[in-house]
Amino acid sequence: INVRYDPSSTSALYRQGDDAPGDNIAYLQVGVPGYRISQMVANGGKIIDAYGLVNVVSPSGLPIRGIVGISPDPIMFVAINCKDVKESRAFYEQLGFVEQEVPYSRPSKGTTIFEPAPPKGSCYMSPSPNCMGVLLLPTKQRKAITPNPVLESLNVVYKPSSEASSENDLTLKDPSGVSIAFQSVTDFSAIEKITR
Repeated sequence: INVRYDPSSTSALYRQGDDAPGDNIAYLQVGVPGYRISQMVANGGKIIDAYGLVNVVSPSGLPIRGIVGISPDPIMFVAINCKDVKESRAFYEQLGFVEQEVPYSRPSKGTTIFEPAPPKGSCYMSPSPNCMGVLLLPTKQRKAITPNPVLESLNVVYKPSSEASSENDLTLKDPSGVSIAFQSVTDFSAIEKITR
């Protein structure tokens, strides 16, 4: 999965210091060897809470959860608020995702405040055990879930069955309003190479 936003957009989707502009993305979880809250604030982040881990709205408006720990890939998963986890699970199953063990960046595996276990009723899904996935979270709210406009899409990177051009890639919306796009390995590699 590739988290995608539109860096060339001139629209003001988020005003620094405000709450996240939507609530379908609960957070993007990252496991890092260390962080400094003062640097997050100095660079435009809005700290939501910081007890054992830090929840911050990034300068671009995407909610981030930082956990001190070592993870094979620092970007661990995207947590999505769902009105109905079963409906969202069925959607992702149709895309080839399967339920997997929740990835942790600390040896305690969700038993401490430094990296708590996901809430009861949630479901972690990914295309394979060794890649980034989505954590589907049940919501308690009765109001509609609002898409966060700063996230253009979650891109599922795939290898096409033929060498045909993949210019007309398919884009879908999950039940929480998250855009899911499909991007060929070739296209992903070209973009990834220029952003190193």
